[in-house]
Amino acid sequence: MHQLHAEVGVAQLSKIGEELCGDNVDLIRTPTDTIMVLSDGLGSGVKANILATLTTKIASSMLKRGIPLEDVVNTIAETLPVCRQRKIAYSTMHIITFNNQGLVTVVEFDCPTSFLVRSGQVVPFPLQEKVVGGKIIKEGQLLLQENDIIIAVSDGVIHAGIGGLLKLGWGWQGVAQQLAIESTGNPEAETICRQLIRCCEGYYLGRPGDDTTVVAVKIRQPRHLTLLAGAPASRSNDEKVVKRFLRQQGKKIIAGGTTANIVSRITGRPLTVDLAYYDSQIPPIGHIEGIDLVTEGVLTLNAAVERLGNTEMLANQSRQDGATLLARKLLEADKIEIFAGGAVNPAHQNPNFPIQINVKAQVLSKLQAVLEFRGKQVGIEWF
Repeated sequence: MHQLHAEVGVAQLSKIGEELCGDNVDLIRTPTDTIMVLSDGLGSGVKANILATLTTKIASSMLKRGIPLEDVVNTIAETLPVCRQRKIAYSTMHIITFNNQGLVTVVEFDCPTSFLVRSGQVVPFPLQEKVVGGKIIKEGQLLLQENDIIIAVSDGVIHAGIGGLLKLGWGWQGVAQQLAIESTGNPEAETICRQLIRCCEGYYLGRPGDDTTVVAVKIRQPRHLTLLAGAPASRSNDEKVVKRFLRQQGKKIIAGGTTANIVSRITGRPLTVDLAYYDSQIPPIGHIEGIDLVTEGVLTLNAAVERLGNTEMLANQSRQDGATLLARKLLEADKIEIFAGGAVNPAHQNPNFPIQINVKAQVLSKLQAVLEFRGKQVGIEWF
């Protein structure tokens, strides 16, 4: 059976007058599982954020260690207190766990019912009530199909517009109707979240009366990418590394002028350079048939790391420099293999220094960290 991938999108609004959102989302990926926890802390602002963060961190860390779901729910139910005035829990909990065979488990405690989008139809995710730790929770399992989408929302979405444009708020059915529209045309999870949040902001007239969060989990085939960064330490390995690089599935990117020349020589495909400088700080890109992107090495890689932390810069489609193009392609991928060459460019590094303090190694380490923070599976192999 082909492995599937859970693409996760998140969008939020903070309650008007609050700097911190009282909802919190925690996402953890392992080689076989994706774990998403959404919590809505009671009230708003700092206190709500702390309560929600406590809930998500407890749940995700326990699930990552393989602790049974019932034990996780029981621990949180016993840990979180109940508000004396309102007689309700200090935070809600919404758990979605997904394995790469397509099996998803949804657990809900005191939160809106999840939406399941399949073949253009939007229905409630099938759940059953059970009592755990004296709390009533809802739990359900389902074997998902490719392009199925699960959407989890906080109360702020369901109540959008209440007492204003919509007397009783948007409501579950209203959100479902909008989801049916937004899910047409095979959109990405992030796009669905952004569109729903824009609707919420509109219904709130730009003044959100509650913290508002949308999380979308879309099931699809994983996207692979291999980055060849630098020439091998020994020239005798050039052909072996290039042939292995070309056999990799998915998109292929080369970072480094010398590396690009090696690939061109071994494959017999010409390397051409695009001399149009879109950014005076970024060297030009190149082109080799069969390679999705060819860039300069360390300078472009380092700039790509900076781009990955600047969503506005990435969203600006007029930016077509090598670093921005590299960052975009990395974000589109789910599983990234980095083939790192051990050859040292004297312009960047003293060749007598150990690899731990090699400039390229430091840049690739930062790149791996920022990509993993964005939910990517990243592996680095040195040659």
